[in-house]
Amino acid sequence: MPINRLERFAHNLDWNLLRTFVVVVEEGSITRAANRLLLQQPAVSMALKRLEQSVGHRLIDRSPGRFELTEAGERLHALCHDIFTAIVRLPEAMQPSGEDISGHITLHSVSHAMNPAWDRAIAEFFRLHPRVTMGVTIETTTDVIRSVERGVATLGLSDGIIPEGLEKTPFCYERYALYCGRGHRLFGVRDARLEDLRGEPYVSFLADVLGGPHMGPVTAVRAIGSFGQQVRALAFNVEEVLRLVVANAGIGMLPVHLTGAALAAGELWQLPPYDDLPVTETFRITNPGSALNPAERAFLAHMADVPPWRWGE
Repeated sequence: MPINRLERFAHNLDWNLLRTFVVVVEEGSITRAANRLLLQQPAVSMALKRLEQSVGHRLIDRSPGRFELTEAGERLHALCHDIFTAIVRLPEAMQPSGEDISGHITLHSVSHAMNPAWDRAIAEFFRLHPRVTMGVTIETTTDVIRSVERGVATLGLSDGIIPEGLEKTPFCYERYALYCGRGHRLFGVRDARLEDLRGEPYVSFLADVLGGPHMGPVTAVRAIGSFGQQVRALAFNVEEVLRLVVANAGIGMLPVHLTGAALAAGELWQLPPYDDLPVTETFRITNPGSALNPAERAFLAHMADVPPWRWGE
């Protein structure tokens, strides 16, 4: 293709169509993408059609019962990922460097990712760099990973399946057990068995979904024990899952180190299994393709050697 045609293509392309395409792919649905973009469904469908006309390729196979990226769609989505990461990080890349470091750090995390050594290291970092600011956002596993992939977050703290394109380091290990609330029929029963739990309503974390993209050790215990198929309530943070279990909305898996107060108050009761409890791993994740400001570079270097935390140590 001659250079002038390439330049004309770039000049004429509506870059908003690329953003719409990325959201459609992430949501896996025109309807869900329209809801997220606050647009009508026909407007999103038309945007996708215009983009396909602009690039000269069909991007998504939307035949009945199918919603899959074509080969061209896969390539464009990968390119869009790099484009948006670069655009998001432009303000940070232009921050001046200097001995007196300033700038903003953005941390996105799943709820209650705990590591005492991390907290001490943060305190020391802000003592050394008082002009640096930080914002912390609590999100679901999927959203934390997405924020790091897009370059929105300096660093993420997330469990789940971390994509190969991101760098990850162990942050903490948490042991989970199964609990019920005071009103449950097995509350106070000391010889309960796994088979007693079959068919019980379950309170689940959003990431702990049978067949979901981030199944882990907690989900595996549910599958082995044949409980939790009937999910009555979903929440993305520990506080809400605990509250719903205490309210007897269903049984639920919770981090052992966060249930002591509720157990002591007689609000929770531990259920089987009692041995070989599942351990989840939370990672520090970063995007190696992100352009970082001086504060972000200093922060990642300062925190690089913080060891992972294991409950009970």
